[in-house]
This record gives sequence, C-alpha cells and structure tokens, in this order.
Amino acid sequence: MLSSPKAMRQIIDRFIEYATPKKPDIIVGIESRGFVFGMPLALEMNLPFVPVRKFGKLPYKTIHEEYELEYGKNSVEMHVDAIMPGNRVIIVDDLLATGGTAAAAKRLVTRLGGTVEGFAFLIELSFLHGRLALANDDVLALVSAD
Repeated sequence: MLSSPKAMRQIIDRFIEYATPKKPDIIVGIESRGFVFGMPLALEMNLPFVPVRKFGKLPYKTIHEEYELEYGKNSVEMHVDAIMPGNRVIIVDDLLATGGTAAAAKRLVTRLGGTVEGFAFLIELSFLHGRLALANDDVLALVSAD
C-alpha cells in the first residue's frame, strides 16, 4: 500500500470521511506506522499532528502509560502540552491487534483533558479481539482479517 499513491490516497480519503463528522481538533498517530497514516490525515484536514512514541523517545516533558503485551509490558508517551482540555482527538494507527497500545494512547489523551472521538486503523486482526480494549469507542478498520 505504501508503494501505491493511489492506494494511499484511498486510505487517507476514507480516514477523512470517517474523521470529518467527528470534528477533531488534533490527529494523534501511534509510533511508527500511525505516523505514516496520521500525518497525511492531519495535513489534509489542516489539523495539528501529535505523536505517541515508545518510552524515552520524545525530547520534552512527557507523560507515559504502560500496557500489557502477550509477553510482558511496554510503555508509550506523549508531550505534556500536546493535548489541551476539551480537545477532540482521532487516534490513528496501521494495525489493531490486541488493542493495548491504542488503549494506552487513549489514556494519555484523557489524562491531558482531551476526548477521543474515534480510532482509525488500516487493518484489524479481529481474531485477537482488540475492540474489547476499546469497547466503548468508535473504531474504523478498513480491512479485517479473521
């Protein structure tokens, strides 16, 4: 998909179609492929882009959240000034698997006073039941793999 401008255009257009009615203030992308899809979405919608990165990668003051993996724990972080109270946020990543990383990104947004209006994923591995981690959230996945 990344090698096809036509495919990328279709992905971003679908994400725009999903996000526009939600009236987001900010697009959040989860490291690293969430950057690939989140940044063009933010540019097309004329919105700021906020990265969620692995712990220890951001240069300014951060908050972080741990989440469970099948084989241990991991942690993601966001700048403390990335989200303001009342900001409406769409979180973007390439893949919804177990939902742990996406749920941790939501907790970061919420801790800073933002509201997650939805999640946009390219692919969902539905057999891993990641939507359970996002049970009360609106989720778009363009492709589902059972």
